[in-house]
Amino acid sequence: MTNARREKLLQINSHDRVNKSSTQASFSVSLGKDEHINSVRGICVKDVQMINSFYNINKNNNTFYYDRGVEFPEQVIVLEPGQYNITSFIDAMVAAFLANGIPMVINDNPITHKLEFSSFPAISYYKTLADGSLNPMHKVLGIRVGKGRLNIQETYTAEGLHDLSGLKSIYILSDTLSGGYCNCSRDGGSRMSLLDVIPVKQPFGGIIHRNPGSFEVDTRSYDNILSNNLSSISIELRDSENNLLDTNGTDIVIVLKIFY
Repeated sequence: MTNARREKLLQINSHDRVNKSSTQASFSVSLGKDEHINSVRGICVKDVQMINSFYNINKNNNTFYYDRGVEFPEQVIVLEPGQYNITSFIDAMVAAFLANGIPMVINDNPITHKLEFSSFPAISYYKTLADGSLNPMHKVLGIRVGKGRLNIQETYTAEGLHDLSGLKSIYILSDTLSGGYCNCSRDGGSRMSLLDVIPVKQPFGGIIHRNPGSFEVDTRSYDNILSNNLSSISIELRDSENNLLDTNGTDIVIVLKIFY
């Protein structure tokens, strides 16, 4: 009887995080004494609930690096993080360029939905920055990745479609709970402890609710650590490029089924 598998549901809420100065996207919770579980054998996610509070323009994609030749070395514009549509995005970009002394004209082609730029004086857009990283706004603008510079003079049309669709998936990570790894870094050099991936199908402000019912087939097994005592849990929320997410102060609730 001592080897019979038992199970229980456990709710994790970022509101209950140990360190209130930590964010709702990177936190730890401590389990009460009556919730300590000995000899954890497996874990699966039963439910996830949170608000889609993730801006489509955020600290990871709101900067645009460029230069205007030798007299004007690398310059940058930074948009305020927020939820933009194509009209408010273009207005913000035009205002930011004008504040830097550049009367930039940007149009959304009504047929192709590719952005068209006109600039005088001409500017050079850095596709790849000096440190080898990508210019953060390239995906939003529809500018395809490549090395070197892209000269924007009289008229330039982006090669791809602009993208203000925002976050596609939430990667829930936990060194405490994960039984496997997922490579989600930009450079392919780091491994992350992946607990689950939540697709974001709801519009901004909607409720992200994943309740897959019974999917114990996706249980993380812990056959090699049967003596593991579960007394605290750490959670991180990241995007597909390993950027830590910003929930804008909203909490996440995760319900786990634990086998022990």
